[in-house]
Amino acid sequence: MRNMRWMIVRKAANSFVTILMVVIMNFFLFRVIPGDPLMNLRGNTRVSEEYKTEFIKEFGLDQPIYVQFVKYIENVFTFDFGNAITQPLTPAMDIIMSNLQWTLILTGTSSIFMVIIGMSLGVLSAWKRGSPLDTGTMAFSLFFYAMPTFWFAMMLIVIFATGLNWFPSANALTPGTSLEWSLESFKDLLNHLVLPAISLTIGSIAAFSVIMRGSLIDVMTEEYITTARAKGLNESQVLKNHAVPNAMLPMVALIAIDLAFVVGGAFQTEVVFNYPGIGWLTVEATYEKDYPLLEGCFFLIALVVVIANLFADILLIYMDPRVKMG
Repeated sequence: MRNMRWMIVRKAANSFVTILMVVIMNFFLFRVIPGDPLMNLRGNTRVSEEYKTEFIKEFGLDQPIYVQFVKYIENVFTFDFGNAITQPLTPAMDIIMSNLQWTLILTGTSSIFMVIIGMSLGVLSAWKRGSPLDTGTMAFSLFFYAMPTFWFAMMLIVIFATGLNWFPSANALTPGTSLEWSLESFKDLLNHLVLPAISLTIGSIAAFSVIMRGSLIDVMTEEYITTARAKGLNESQVLKNHAVPNAMLPMVALIAIDLAFVVGGAFQTEVVFNYPGIGWLTVEATYEKDYPLLEGCFFLIALVVVIANLFADILLIYMDPRVKMG
């Protein structure tokens, strides 16, 4: 038990150091890439000179780099990245959190389906290894996995939005409306969600199906599977009660990474469908050289990735005795 606690503490410490490194890189990265956010701010005619002066003073933009770094460290752990340059009177984190809800809806929905469908296809392929079902399932998964996400998204728009006119081709809701707790608003949300969710789900199924198939095939050769069959259990019982639970270990890390994907968003899909999530916001902020927004987006995505991997490591420690022994 003491060894297990030490491993958890060590992994948590490593994660904290990683976050610190991300914070440092996040600061210097946006000061070495081309573009001058200070010049963009001073050239912005939508805000007053008093606001510009106050903004520059608050974040030390006219001070030496070490002064800026100290102010940055003071603000970053309170998620204060300043006001967005493109929306001068709005805090960058408010804009990010506003867009985050749409990313959570899109990638959260697609993640649920890609995990369930991908793992199910992997189990079927391993169970019927070498059969036409196995070949067809793997061919289907790998075909869409190899297909460029942006191209597949555009084909969905061409066929189902432009051609058949079944679904809208852009946005998360009908322009001019907002998300409300009503049946009409929910139907409008689902109608706009179908195509981007399909684009994300179909393109990512293979990652889960291939790993699940390989893991399950390895487990099916173990001696305890032979023992379970010798006890008289049928194949479905062996699969459900013995094989699949033990084949789940490699899936833990993949699902944890997918949790990070939920917050990180799907850049290509959100841009193609003009879906107002984190990915779309990051691309727009890059075009506009809105560094407060970019710093906030990058930090949030990196933070979730680190935490998701820490969660996966801790879960593996409890699930796999070999990890504890190591």
